[in-house]
Amino acid sequence: MAYTTLSAFKSFAGFDADEGDDDDDMLNAMIASATIIIENYTQRKFEVEAETDQAFTRIAGMQTNRFSGSMLYFYEELADEASAITDSPTVSYIPENGPPYYGCYLTDGAWAYPAVTVTGYWGYSKVAPPAIEQACLRLAKWLYDQKETNPGNSAIITPEGQVLLPQGLPSDVISILKPYKKVVVA
Repeated sequence: MAYTTLSAFKSFAGFDADEGDDDDDMLNAMIASATIIIENYTQRKFEVEAETDQAFTRIAGMQTNRFSGSMLYFYEELADEASAITDSPTVSYIPENGPPYYGCYLTDGAWAYPAVTVTGYWGYSKVAPPAIEQACLRLAKWLYDQKETNPGNSAIITPEGQVLLPQGLPSDVISILKPYKKVVVA
């Protein structure tokens, strides 16, 4: 799962689509690397292909960090309303203005005991937002261009004695990703 396609990357980077497939493996590796960098930077998964289950365990008479009265706080974001919740209670999701959801609360029914299983698309979204695809394209191209330059992990000293330090991620990519960076409350 990558946030862009090989053909979109070739078009974005100005590669001839009719050219041979000699570099396709390397280009796909750049896309995969860009995807991982985006996920690591934002602490989010922007494309979820299939539903999975997450189990939340309750302890009798105790409030846990996942259950607080009628509230259930998820381990990770839910990209859409759950397709199934153990014992099928009626819930409302948080935030109420739409996904990704970080929790839900009972409006009718009760939480199953001792565990509640929620089936859904666990991630920020089912399909990467256009801005994330743009960041992936830009970052993959930047990674591709790095093969011809300094590997980025050491300082370069110019003939004039000037020290050039590695730049890090391109500032335009950081600008695109910053609003998507997950806020973690300790």
